[in-house]
Amino acid sequence: MKNLRAILSPALLILLGAAGAAAQEPRPSESPPPPLPAQTIEFPAFESLTLDNGLRVIFLDHGTQPVSSLRLYVPGGTAADPPDRAGVASMTATVLTRGTERRSAEEISATIEGVGGSLSASASRDFFSVSAVTLVDHAELGFQLLGETVLQATFPQSEVELARRQTLSSLQAQRGQPQAVASRHFARAVYGTDHPYGVRPTPGTVQEIQREELMAYRDAILRPEGALLVVAGRLGRERAEALVREHLGGWQGRPEAATEPPPPGEAEETRVHLVHRPGATQSVVLVGHLGIQAGNPDAFPLLVMNRILGGGADSRLFRILREERGWTYGSFSELNRPAQRGTFAAVAEVRTEVTDSTVVELLTQMRRLQEEPVPQEELDAARNYLAGSFPLGLETADQVGGQVASTLLLELPLEDLTGYPDQIRSVTSEEVQRVAREYLHPDRTTVVVVGDGTQLLAPLEALGLGSVEIMDVDGELLPREELVGEREPASWDATLLEEGVRRYELFIQGNPMGNAEYRLERQGDAWVATTTITSMAGSQETVLRFGAEDFIPHSIRQDQGQGPVRISVALDVVDGRLMGDVELPPQMGGDREYDQVMPPGTLLPGMDEFALAVAPLEAGARFTIPYLDVVQGSTTTLEARVEGEEEITVSAGTYQTWRVQVTGGEAGLTLFLRRDAPHILIRQEFGGQPLRLDLSGLAPLP
Repeated sequence: MKNLRAILSPALLILLGAAGAAAQEPRPSESPPPPLPAQTIEFPAFESLTLDNGLRVIFLDHGTQPVSSLRLYVPGGTAADPPDRAGVASMTATVLTRGTERRSAEEISATIEGVGGSLSASASRDFFSVSAVTLVDHAELGFQLLGETVLQATFPQSEVELARRQTLSSLQAQRGQPQAVASRHFARAVYGTDHPYGVRPTPGTVQEIQREELMAYRDAILRPEGALLVVAGRLGRERAEALVREHLGGWQGRPEAATEPPPPGEAEETRVHLVHRPGATQSVVLVGHLGIQAGNPDAFPLLVMNRILGGGADSRLFRILREERGWTYGSFSELNRPAQRGTFAAVAEVRTEVTDSTVVELLTQMRRLQEEPVPQEELDAARNYLAGSFPLGLETADQVGGQVASTLLLELPLEDLTGYPDQIRSVTSEEVQRVAREYLHPDRTTVVVVGDGTQLLAPLEALGLGSVEIMDVDGELLPREELVGEREPASWDATLLEEGVRRYELFIQGNPMGNAEYRLERQGDAWVATTTITSMAGSQETVLRFGAEDFIPHSIRQDQGQGPVRISVALDVVDGRLMGDVELPPQMGGDREYDQVMPPGTLLPGMDEFALAVAPLEAGARFTIPYLDVVQGSTTTLEARVEGEEEITVSAGTYQTWRVQVTGGEAGLTLFLRRDAPHILIRQEFGGQPLRLDLSGLAPLP
């Protein structure tokens, strides 16, 4: 498991990461040029019409390009998901355009792509949308496909299953993304699970969603009454209206009455949530609380306040945490305004050792806005940026249509849109300080920290912000004892392993792109695991030795190559000491020599697969596996959790497997391990990547 992960991408990813880091290194400050004089912005004119069926239509005859854009919006979105079926809205959007009564998914794709257009559907938090974009000459086809999708979608079962797999893969990828993990936990902590904004899809809810439920969701929300269609582009009003009436005039029905969600409760004190991510070398810190609703009259002063605090590369958080302290490549803040109550949040990704200091600094900068008037120069910079960048979002008819739609859907005054620059420029320093005092709550915030809890718990407790709630990346509470004190090394029964040869195929986007052979042989008092991997990304050969009964690491020899990047590993464990060397290219830190104590229970790369093969797997079981990261030169930790059983069919046959989620290290993985011991790997999926490793053959030693 670990060996294959090491060759497929880390060398390339590290090279790209180093290049990205170099590109982001702070540069000497230069005085910006003075701003140009403010120019008057004329917002494009538009017309509206409401059809007899209740569909409201906005006609926007604007733009210099021969493009026609159709965007249909209906109230709904992910906030309409039943809590036990979270994910319904997004899956409905995915499948909606993949088959109608007239065309299959392939025919739809070929038809729209054949004219250089696009057809899509999506579910935001509060709204469900369907869009079609074509050249003006093919506008009728765009209307036709939009109408077909809305009125005749068939939800083929094969497309439902494909959407399910894509959703599960996306969720797995998010488990390996600290900022996504922080966002999920923050939403649940701030809103609670009784509010739709606090509920997010999980593998469990997605697995339960059935085709009939997607169709029922469509039937409940996709109705003309209350819907908004924005027609943008140089179509001409007469032609556009005729096409709307032809393809959507016969659409009938009204949506089911929406249930008003209970208001989220205000926090009465600061709450700290520590999300334990074993082995993480960085932390994501998110500090925030409930914010405002869309129609709040203080929206413009708050936008300016947020820009000053963390709304860009010239904001206070960015300058202080990156340029002055050197703690992060970037820190920002966000104030959102959905249909219901929004949130305010300040975020930074920092080194583990400065995590507690970052929490303090974020809270300090919130208080500073309340206590000190904003200097005129800083105020001018924020106002000029917000007002000056506004026209960039009005360059195309589609952009203008999106702005109009957002304003109307949230029931905001159109003057908020047409007069945006003037509203921003009229904000004063006194207003910024007033709204900071009224809407920022540094003494009753929700603090979410995602990182290695064993390193973070004590510093966070020392801040005195209150008790620290500890949980794993899935939100399950963890006892404090799991992070503190000495822990007995895990015991793995190596005698349960069996000799044999396993062969695998590597698939990229469903196409075979490589193969691997895993050979396990008993030699005296040791197991010898020999792995050969060949793929488009490179090749790798590994020989791993460990105790045949006690599972104690003995040695590893590894050679891998990816283009010009070569890595060679020669390490031995002698009397509890790790000795040898690792040859790495300069961009990965250069060669490294080892002569150090090997912490008890720490495994060599690749041994984690064999540990899980002999582990007592059962639904809900969790295992922590420390191993040596030979590239980083440090011990890191994998955490494996058994999520349930699943039948998997690969070219080697059909197997009953345990579905195991693995976090820690470079990325999240989903493993399908044979239910019977030893639990050999049947399939491996790589979170967020179109990669899959399938067992293709199983044989005894020749």
